[in-house]
Formats: sequence, structure tokens, C-alpha cells
Amino acid sequence: MRLFTQSQKLWAEAQKLVPGGMPAHLSPQLLVRGQSPCFIERAEGCRFWDVDGHEYIDYMCAYGPMILGYNHPKVEAAVAAQKKKGDCFSLPSPLWVELAKRMVDLITAADWVTFGKNGTDVCNLAVRVARAHTGRSKILMAQGSYHGIGAWCTPIITGVTEEERLQVLSFPYNDPAALENLLKQHGPEVAAVIITPFKHETSHDQEMPTEAFISGLNTLTRPEGPLLILDDVRGGFRLDLRGSAEYIGLKPHLSCFSKAMGNGYPISALCGAKELMSSASKVFFTGSFFAGAEALAASLATLQEMVDSRSLEHIFRMGEMLKQGLLDQAASLGLKINYTGPVTIPFMTFEDDKKFEKSRAFCARAYQEGVFFHPYHNWFLSAAHQEEDIRETLLATQKAFEAVKEKA
Repeated sequence: MRLFTQSQKLWAEAQKLVPGGMPAHLSPQLLVRGQSPCFIERAEGCRFWDVDGHEYIDYMCAYGPMILGYNHPKVEAAVAAQKKKGDCFSLPSPLWVELAKRMVDLITAADWVTFGKNGTDVCNLAVRVARAHTGRSKILMAQGSYHGIGAWCTPIITGVTEEERLQVLSFPYNDPAALENLLKQHGPEVAAVIITPFKHETSHDQEMPTEAFISGLNTLTRPEGPLLILDDVRGGFRLDLRGSAEYIGLKPHLSCFSKAMGNGYPISALCGAKELMSSASKVFFTGSFFAGAEALAASLATLQEMVDSRSLEHIFRMGEMLKQGLLDQAASLGLKINYTGPVTIPFMTFEDDKKFEKSRAFCARAYQEGVFFHPYHNWFLSAAHQEEDIRETLLATQKAFEAVKEKA
């Protein structure tokens, strides 16, 4: 049996030194308490090793950034080459322009782009640009959607004043009628509608947008306002290299990217339509590390490798293989599961498991068998996952499903 002695020891120390032990989603309290690793020693490809020496096939990919796999040689070589020149300068490196050109060429909805460090940066910027461009204040977002930790949208409101949330209204995802009604009531005040390419709330089955919803979003938004903002932080480059808007047929005026665009290096981007470029140039957006050259080099190498190796096609194939294997295993044991979302960013839940007891039992046994899943958050696959990794995973999940069956 795998023990997590060093992980638990470090976790106990962390709670004495850091508020909450560690930031939100990284907390082991969100996994299976006492039965999951807490700290990682190293990682390579689609695998990591925890501080107790246990090896895992990883289906979280650092919560999305690792699209090519950990320590990818071409990305690391590009970063190493830039490291010799430097990273944080008094002025941007030429890579700032090179990556801007690459993004505008690659992303269908991009006529211009600017860079930050994480998803919250660019989601906050998108909202400010929309307000600057339209002269309006209100933002419409889908209920339960996650757009970062800005005061206007953070799901945990401790320390947030009521005034900071007054200009945000919500509607149910995939409900074009509700969205239209909100716009009828508040249309002249609405700067933008912000949406994710699919519904991916934590602890909920994922939901793809319907054709009616996509049509409504495209019809009800316009360049003069309300604008359409696509938060593609989680889905970007995992559905279509041209942006998830291409995958689902959406026509956003602003698009937010991060996570997968740097294969683990901190970088994000806001892309927009040409009509908004002047307004965007007037919004104050800056940070001492925004132009970090190493992350720019990592992003250029990541995007090029994804194009050259047709990585996304491979990830979809591996995702389908994992999905079918899990569905077959569950059915063979008479277990009813929901396998939702894109196969590149899937999530599995058990029916009649509102307290996620079956999910925790499944994940706890998977950890023992060397496979890392999350019981409450959607999973991710990478280009580093190969057929042999999926087959090894399915050997482990068979035992994990059997553990759930035994407890039923």
C-alpha cells in the first residue's frame, strides 16, 4: 500500500506557515484527504513522482498548462536559449513582437493581442476594454462560471465588497432566452457578455453549448456593444489551435488565453477585433513580469510544436481511447457514470453520487495504482499521453471501479 508520509508532513508544516496551506485549487484538501499525494518532486512527459517516491500517470496536467507534457525538450531548449540572454528586462525582447504576430496569424478572432501572466489578468483586462469601448458598465456572465479571482467574478467573496459585484448579472448557461431577457432589461447598460466555450463548473458535469445558445450569443452581441468575450483560458488550444471559438462556431470580439499556450510557463493573452484596438490601448494594463522573455520563448515553441506534430489530433485520439475504456469498464460492472465535456478536457462523475463519495473512492484507489485523477475538477490530457499510458491507466481504473463496486 502506498503511504504519503512525506507529503503529509510537508502539508502539516505548510499549514503553519501559509494561510490555508497553499492556494485554493492546489490544496490536497480538494483531493482525497489523507489518501492522496500533496507535493510533487519531479515530472516528465505525462508522469510525475511525489515526494514519497510514488509514480503517477497524470490526468491534471498542472490543471491545464501542460499540453505537450512536462519538461518537453523543444520547449525547454527554447527557454534555455533565451535564459542565456536574459528574461526580465527594462524593455521587451523582440519575442514580444514575434509571439504577437504568431498569435494574430493563428487565432481566427485575433486582429491584435497583448500579454499578461495568468488567466485572471486577461479576463479582468477584457472586462475593462469592453467597458472602455462601449462606455457601459454591466457585465453578463453564466451562473457558476469561473473567470478568475477578480473581485467582479471570484466565486469566493470573502474580502469583496458588495459594490464590486453590483455591475455583474448572471444567466443560466445554454439558456438563450434568459440571456435575451436580461439584455431586453439592461441592454443599453451592458458592456459585454462573457462566456466559456463549454460549461466547466467544479463538481458538476460539463456541458457543451447548444447550437441555439451559440446562435443567440452571436446574434445578441455586436462590435458597438454588448461585446462578446470568450474566456478561453481553460479550453484554448485544447479544442482547436485557432481558438475554441472555431470549434464551437462562436464569433467573439475579445478572447482570453492562458494555461496551455506556454506549456507550463506563466503567460496569458488577450486577443481582440480591430474595432477595439484603440480602446484597448487606452486601458492601463501593466506588470513588471508581463514581458518575461522566457515565457514568450516557451509559448512560441509550444505553438510551433503543436502545429508541426499535429499534437491536438493525437490528444483527441488518446481522449477517445480513455473515454471508451472507462465507459466499457463501468458498464461491465453495472456502474452508471457520466463522462462529459470534450475528450481532451473530460470529467467523469457517478450517477446518484451528490456527495462525491464514489468519486473519492475511485480516485483514492487510482492513486494507489499510480494514476492521478481529481474527484471534483475536470481532467486534462496532453500530447505526452501515449497508447501504452492509456492501457496502463485502464488496468488501474478497472481496480478503481471494482473498489467503488465493493463499497456500493
